[in-house]
Amino acid sequence: MKHYDYEWDLRNDCIIFDRELDIDALGWKGGDCFKIVNRNGQAMLLKLEAVEQFTKGHVVNGQPS
Repeated sequence: MKHYDYEWDLRNDCIIFDRELDIDALGWKGGDCFKIVNRNGQAMLLKLEAVEQFTKGHVVNGQPS
């Protein structure tokens, strides 16, 4: 699904989403982690599965997962 007419604030340390973007409808919640990947020249953010967060020891909200 493509989303149009949203404003994103892209910074070197974060991305701030438009207030109208309903992340609940996307199935996202606080503590979700994403990684940047490049596939065939297309950069994207991929959501980490909880098991990947745990096994790789990613820090979530300042606490180890």
